[in-house]
Amino acid sequence: LARFPMRPGERLAIVATDTPVDGGAFLLLVTERGQIRRIARQYVGPSLQPGTVLCDPRDGGAPAAACWSHGAGEVFIVTRSGLAIRFSERQVPVRGCLGLRVNPDDRVVAVAAPAADGGVFLLSQDGKGTVRLMPGFSANKSPGSGGKVAIKADVVVGAHVVDAQSDLFAISRLGKVIRFQVSEVPAKEGVVQGVNCMALRADDCVALTAGSVAPAA
Repeated sequence: LARFPMRPGERLAIVATDTPVDGGAFLLLVTERGQIRRIARQYVGPSLQPGTVLCDPRDGGAPAAACWSHGAGEVFIVTRSGLAIRFSERQVPVRGCLGLRVNPDDRVVAVAAPAADGGVFLLSQDGKGTVRLMPGFSANKSPGSGGKVAIKADVVVGAHVVDAQSDLFAISRLGKVIRFQVSEVPAKEGVVQGVNCMALRADDCVALTAGSVAPAA
């Protein structure tokens, strides 16, 4: 962060890889109030200058979530209260748009770019999670509408696209980490509360990430 010219009172909001590990073509960037931008890979590569403004926090709030996409899939935006919207990535214009209409007492916490027949793992603050299958979550014809319930949870902390080989990593407020396979979590097309993924004692889940492990030859 030494080369990052932060202003007084400014803080880090999102960390993302500059080179997508799965060959993504666009970086999807969503703000707390649901504004979304789709930024081509060449604009955020190694030549990106430190301090480049990718979005104006006066228009939609601070950046809240980011992920890489392949350019022709789905966008799945999730809020803290467990509401979500799904729409075609091609619906996002070059200059961005409102992706999800967010309630005043809510905010965006995650964005994912699943395939139309894929799944997204959702994790709540109390350590419960579920794989929400996209065929069971109807897509909107365009972005900008209100969300539908994706998971029954008081507080959602993260969402990540998963496949059959995915390993999930949940991180707690006290710095504890647990790793588990997505196959241990039942996949659902409907709304559920999720299953216990991380045992917590005077602690909360605060972050989620995932990686795919290639099957043994």
